[in-house]
Amino acid sequence: MKTASILSAALALVIQTAGAQPRMVPSLFATESHIVRFDSTGKKIWQAESGVSRDVWQLPNGNVLFPCNFKPGVEGGVREINQEGKIVWEFKTTGWVLSCQRLTDGNTLVGASGQCALLIVNPEGKVINEIKVKMQQPHKHSLTMARQLDNGNFLVVEEQLNLIREYRPTGEVAWEINATFRPFAAVRVQNGNTFISGQNGIAEVTAEKKIVWLLTKEDVAEMGPRWFAGFQIRANGNIVVCNAGGKIPFFEVNRAKQVIWQSSLTDKEAGIGHGLFLLNEASPHLR
Repeated sequence: MKTASILSAALALVIQTAGAQPRMVPSLFATESHIVRFDSTGKKIWQAESGVSRDVWQLPNGNVLFPCNFKPGVEGGVREINQEGKIVWEFKTTGWVLSCQRLTDGNTLVGASGQCALLIVNPEGKVINEIKVKMQQPHKHSLTMARQLDNGNFLVVEEQLNLIREYRPTGEVAWEINATFRPFAAVRVQNGNTFISGQNGIAEVTAEKKIVWLLTKEDVAEMGPRWFAGFQIRANGNIVVCNAGGKIPFFEVNRAKQVIWQSSLTDKEAGIGHGLFLLNEASPHLR
């Protein structure tokens, strides 16, 4: 009888665990006014003013790096703050800035969409390289997301042209693909494939430009999708998606297109967000 009771209790625990909703991943979230930190319960535990921001990073030293647009369309920039909210580094420039990245050499990549250019800025705030992108009509979305790749090139999303391009530091084009929808972000993974998010979903394409996986709005209709914006690929292959302006602000989906967890907050509670950074995740951050 005692053994049977132990087995019954163990079975009940397995059933309970299997049916439990996974807790969300602690994250930084870039909204139209603030950078917000959420804990695993979905509670806001920290925030900092950012103006319009579409990208965010937590650096190895614990500081937070993000693009900021306090004077949208007139002046944009990138700001690094510590956990107390103190500015420890800042770069200001003309026009919109929608993305940024701290590079391994200590310089900072600035996606200056208002200038149709990538700016490489050193720690002293000097622009040491400028790479013009194909879209040469200044616009908020002339380039929405830019990342330096392991090979030193830059992967750039030019939303206005429905184009994703890989630029060499010299400005030459190494690879490009036209998206089948208005794109927002792109991530290059280890096998050479590229994930592209945008208005209608997320697509994985090969170096030969073949779509090998596609997540559509219909696949996650219960999330009330509006626009698949920033995203991060976890070590297990799952993808955490910013649903900018949609019913559920962000959620995690696996490769079988099943929703693993979703934000418990509404879009009004979380704010409209286009960028996120998962905390406590092992490097490299595929985002």
